[in-house]
Amino acid sequence: MIRFDNITYQYENALSPALADVSLEIQDGEFIAIVGHNGSGKSTLAKHINGLLLPSKGSVTVNGMDTKVEDNLLKIRQIVGMAFQNPDNQLVTTIVEEDVAFGPENLGVTPSEIRQRVDEALHAVGMTDYAEFAVHHLSGGQKQRIAIAGILALKPQVLVLDEASAMLDPSGRAELLSTVKQLHDQGMTVLMVTQYMDETVDCDRIVVMKGGKIVLTGTPSEVFQHTDILLQSNLVPPEAVAVRDSLKAMGYPLSDRALNAEQLSEELCPLL
Repeated sequence: MIRFDNITYQYENALSPALADVSLEIQDGEFIAIVGHNGSGKSTLAKHINGLLLPSKGSVTVNGMDTKVEDNLLKIRQIVGMAFQNPDNQLVTTIVEEDVAFGPENLGVTPSEIRQRVDEALHAVGMTDYAEFAVHHLSGGQKQRIAIAGILALKPQVLVLDEASAMLDPSGRAELLSTVKQLHDQGMTVLMVTQYMDETVDCDRIVVMKGGKIVLTGTPSEVFQHTDILLQSNLVPPEAVAVRDSLKAMGYPLSDRALNAEQLSEELCPLL
C-alpha cells in the first residue's frame, strides 16, 4: 500500500536532514505504530504519505502512485486521510453532522449519499447520538473522533494519525485508541505516530525512529525485548512491560507476549 524508498528530507535552513535514507513498506490492512522522541523524524515521515512533504531524495509511492507526480496528489489524498494533534484545527462547522458532511459536499457527492456517509462515519466512531450537538460542547476525545468521522466520510483506505492523542487526557486517549482499533478490525490500514508506547501494544508492527533513521522494527513483543534501544531513543516501555521484565529477572517464567496489565495478570495468576 505505501512504500518509502530510500527517502531523505531536509527542512530549509536545517543543519541536518530530518529523514536520512529511510526505507519502509506498509502492507494493505496493517496497523503500524511509528514511535520516536521529538525530532526523531516520525511526523516528517507521516507527512510524506499524502504529499504534504515531498522527499529531497528517494521516492514515496501510495498504491503504486508516486507522490512527486502532481497529477497523483488528488487521488493519493482520497486514499489517505490524516488526523493531527489538535482536533479544533480540523473542525470547520459548528454542528457535528454538518462538519462530517463538509468534505463530501466539497467533492460534489449527492445529498442522499452524503447522508448515508455521515451516518456510517458517526456510527463507526461511536458518535451517532451526538449528530446534532454543537461541536464546542464536546470533549477533546469526542472532537478527535468527529475529526476522524469527517475523514471516514471521504472513504479513505488509509488512516494516518499524526500524534492525534497528544493533546488528550487519558480518557480521551482511550476513547480514540478504541475507535482506531475498531477501524483497523474492519479492514482499514492505520499508521499511528505517537510517543506513548502503551498505545502500540495492539499494533501489528512498531517502527522506532531516532535522528531521522529507523533504528528498530518488529512486532510489539519483538520490539519490547530491546528496552535498551528504546531507552537510548528516549522512549519508555509500557509499565506492564517494565514490571514483566523485573519479574523475569527475579526468575518468574513469563513470556514476551505479556505486554499489558491484562496479559501480565493472565500469566501471573497460574503462578500464584
